[in-house]
Amino acid sequence: MLGATTNTANAAAFSVDFEDAIPEGALFFQETPDGITSFTPTTRAINDNTVLQLSDDVPFSEGGASIISIVNPVEIFGDVEVSALVNPTGDTNDQFLLLARLNLETFDTYVAGVDFATNRLFLNKIIGGEVPASPIVEASDVLPDLHQPYVAEFSVIGNELTARLFDEAGINQIFELSTVDTDNPLLAGATGISVDNSDVAFPNSDDPISGTIDNFAAEPVPEPSSMLGLLAVGALAAKGLQRRASAAKLG
Repeated sequence: MLGATTNTANAAAFSVDFEDAIPEGALFFQETPDGITSFTPTTRAINDNTVLQLSDDVPFSEGGASIISIVNPVEIFGDVEVSALVNPTGDTNDQFLLLARLNLETFDTYVAGVDFATNRLFLNKIIGGEVPASPIVEASDVLPDLHQPYVAEFSVIGNELTARLFDEAGINQIFELSTVDTDNPLLAGATGISVDNSDVAFPNSDDPISGTIDNFAAEPVPEPSSMLGLLAVGALAAKGLQRRASAAKLG
């Protein structure tokens, strides 16, 4: 199941490692020449670990998928951090899209993309399912090795979007990219991950889509002002304890 671990007013954090089974409640869909349809995913064992395989044996030109997605429609986040281990098998030439504030009726969403074909990290905003010709911001040569897995992290706090890449262990940060959406920021929505044909590779090479992910997670994140408030409360509490300790000593 998509297991909840932390409750907030509007959403609960979740984390899925795909070791037991495909999570109940998750939505899987693909886009083919015939439109958007449901998709049946599989898992794949690698190095004593089970990962989620999002792939199609058929190229898009012959009716196959150009994008495959997993979405958790249960938890609706405003300020959120989405993360996953992408490319754990080390053999993709596609791009991974982390989705935040996804509206499943309009297909409006924020996107953080990691492209293994072009070695790019980018941030984008999709309205009505229409992908802009160019992302809001992008950076090249961000991955030291295109045949290795990385932890991708995407946070949306207020109208600020930040994407971060870490090594496989999720400890050492490799790259960070951020931007601010000043044009009607999106409201709260679902989270998800997609495997998508690289913008450069598709439709020129038209290879069948193939990608693996693991440790898909999302958690609510307080806005910076809320964090400052919490820090202030903590500081006041600490001062109160110090005063009581001093009074006890004097007594």
